[in-house]
Amino acid sequence: MMEKWNEIFTGTIPAGNYQSFITQNEEDGLIVKLRSAEVVVTLDFGAITALRVLDEGIILGDLFNRDEIKRLKGEKFKNIIYLINDGEYGRFIEKIGSGIYDYLDMKHFVIVTMNYVIEVISEWEPEITLTDCIIR
Repeated sequence: MMEKWNEIFTGTIPAGNYQSFITQNEEDGLIVKLRSAEVVVTLDFGAITALRVLDEGIILGDLFNRDEIKRLKGEKFKNIIYLINDGEYGRFIEKIGSGIYDYLDMKHFVIVTMNYVIEVISEWEPEITLTDCIIR
């Protein structure tokens, strides 16, 4: 199988130039806030299995499928969040997880913003909320 990036929640997150802000702790789980000039998008994943955060500038080259990256760069990663099938990070977590990855039907999400590429392995999809951005 080959790595495939799939758009999810299409049209839910408005296209834009987002900076990401990440909060991860035992009480709240993972919360990713995406902030643009127009809107703040909150992705609440709750408890997750794994998280990898890398600087956007270094990551897109050799870690992901080049054809998928080329296609999505042409679209300026307009969907912001993607579900990856057969991705390197998902395979790594599957390998070290003693069968739990398949048993729990875990999902491999990737969020691409101006400052980070965020990979999340989780059983659940995030809860997404949008708030108007007020600049003072």
